[in-house]
Amino acid sequence: MKLSINNRDWGTIPSHSVAAIQFYCAENNHQFHLDEEAQRVEVRSSLHGKKVWLSVNTKNATINNEITEKVIGLLTAYGIVVSSKRDTGTIREGDLLVELVSSHSQGEGKSVSVGYNERLNSINVKKNLSLYKNELPFKGYYLIPEHHSIPHLRCSIKGKDEKFLLKESPVLLTQCVLKTLLGNQKPSLLDLNVLHLFQMGSNQTGETRSHTDQKNPSKDIQMDDKTYEEIKMRKANRKVQKAQEKKPYAEIYFDYNVIPNRKSERYTIKADFFIKNTGNVDLMNPKICFRMDPPDKIEIGGQILPPEMSEIFSLQGQNGAQGWKYMGKDWLEKAYSTGEYWIESIQESFIPQVKR
Repeated sequence: MKLSINNRDWGTIPSHSVAAIQFYCAENNHQFHLDEEAQRVEVRSSLHGKKVWLSVNTKNATINNEITEKVIGLLTAYGIVVSSKRDTGTIREGDLLVELVSSHSQGEGKSVSVGYNERLNSINVKKNLSLYKNELPFKGYYLIPEHHSIPHLRCSIKGKDEKFLLKESPVLLTQCVLKTLLGNQKPSLLDLNVLHLFQMGSNQTGETRSHTDQKNPSKDIQMDDKTYEEIKMRKANRKVQKAQEKKPYAEIYFDYNVIPNRKSERYTIKADFFIKNTGNVDLMNPKICFRMDPPDKIEIGGQILPPEMSEIFSLQGQNGAQGWKYMGKDWLEKAYSTGEYWIESIQESFIPQVKR
């Protein structure tokens, strides 16, 4: 089947991989479309089709037009639909209104602050704007006293340097739009439209290799029987060495029983987790992830300790503390947000390879 990513052709894929791509899109909030008649899979960023209104208001009309043109060009590359409008009071629908205003500050210093309306509940672009902290200090947030029917973000820049404004504000506005539209979602390479750069790099490498081959045409090589046998032996030895490479593999088994509690309308799951070493090397200190969904409805128990308590409350064997502990100081916060509980062995542990 043909594969398209952000409206760019990426060659073909086997039909059995469609389910995996669909799962990936669902987990990462990407858009997925399967055209069975055309035998085509289309994957797009969650930004694709977002409607953004743009308003640039500085004292220089020429700069306004140039900044607007650059921002539209940058955002359109992400599949975002951008419309420019100076009279923002008539806007009634869309995903975001982004505005740039500038004013002259006293002295030579420059600064930026960010305003938002009540429709834009949580916005944190400080990290993105920190790229400009040496030239454009961030002065904080403020509430815009108006009632647009869509989220409204305003970048207020103070300074006299129009050259800086023209050069940097398009990128600054683009970063603010991307951060606002993605929200707390962690952007992927697909969201940021970076994947096609790898494709371009791959194509360039192929072209270079082809060009090199044309410069160095193959020639018939003459060799005696002894040399031929030596080369043949070296190839055979390389195959043996490759077959003997250390390859860690494991098979995982999760055996469980579901026990209902009629009084509390809750369920208890008692389970055993098995790891079988199927590779040709010992597995050292395995780390295990249990994913819960939904995270706030499930509690995990058993002899698993918080990391700071593992040395005190763990079982004590002949070789010291034994058992399992959660990974990282912020393990509970991550578990509540992602549903993933990561655990590791308290003591040094390994699963030996099966001798064949």
